[in-house]
Parts: sequence; structure tokens; C-alpha cells
Amino acid sequence: MNVKLYNLKKLNEISMGDHAFVRDMLATFVENVSRDIKLIQSLQLTEDWTAIAETSHKLASNFAYLGATKLHDLAAEIEKNVINDNNLTGIAEKTVKLCHEGTILVNQVNKDFFS
Repeated sequence: MNVKLYNLKKLNEISMGDHAFVRDMLATFVENVSRDIKLIQSLQLTEDWTAIAETSHKLASNFAYLGATKLHDLAAEIEKNVINDNNLTGIAEKTVKLCHEGTILVNQVNKDFFS
């Protein structure tokens, strides 16, 4: 079973039926999220949690536009834990999960709209 990690309802509302706009936004999403996931993966090697929190903040916004609620919540949780609480318990595992599931989402969008 291939469960979609995204829901285009919000993006379609914003676009007011402009399919070219939606496609452009999806292309930008794929580019930005792919870049940010790679950045987080490299930041994990140096344990730069502050930079990971900042990048997670950007990802949370991108995920929200695509209706990827679980990924949005996970990215927001990572940001909150690092910035607000300075709580690093389990943060490495959460960032691995964020990158893994974010990559699945990017692959779904690529497959559904660009292949």
C-alpha cells in the first residue's frame, strides 16, 4: 500500500485553480526540501543542532503547504526541542526519521508530478 504523505488541498486553495502555479510550487518544494534534507544529514555529522533546528523550521513550513501534517509536526518538534527547551533527548533519531520520511515525500511528489 502506497499511502500519500501529502495533501494538496491548501496548495490548490492558494492557487485558485492555477495548475501551472501548483506545478511550479511543487517543483520548488522538491528542490528546497531535497536541499534541506541533505543539509540536515551533513549537520548531523557535526551535531550542529542549532542549524538543524533552523533548517527544520524551514522544512516545517514547506511540509505545511503540502498538507504533510505528520512531517510538519516532527520538524516543528525538532525545532522546539532544540531552540526552546534545549532538549536533545532523541533528537538524532527524530532527525533521521524526518530525513527518511521527507525523502519518501519528495519521491512521491516527483513520481506523481514529474515522471
